[in-house]
Amino acid sequence: MANAVSDENYVKEAKRAIAKKQLVGALNNTKWNELISEVREFSEKPCYRTKVVTGYISGWENEWHYHLPFPLLCVEWIDIDYSEQVLTLVKKIGMEFEATNSVIRIWGYFPKRYDRFGEEFN
Repeated sequence: MANAVSDENYVKEAKRAIAKKQLVGALNNTKWNELISEVREFSEKPCYRTKVVTGYISGWENEWHYHLPFPLLCVEWIDIDYSEQVLTLVKKIGMEFEATNSVIRIWGYFPKRYDRFGEEFN
């Protein structure tokens, strides 16, 4: 799931960006898969947005099946609408994260980037 690839060129471009920015992985496919699988089981899906390593930041949405930026090796960070359910899940999985009153940011890579962190979910 986390490593699903629709375009090999996109993977190559992401790997070039990772190397150029000297990013170090904070998550693996197992942790990404656990997050996605469990959130898909929530009765109410939280909204999220992502930043990919090439710089694009998505808009907010709550579709957890088809709109995630697969493969997830390209996700620099994901912001998820704050809830105790999400907070409990990311702690259980052991993800690197920080939270505000409205958003939980999970890092896919180090060093942590705080661009747009703290923006209210809207």
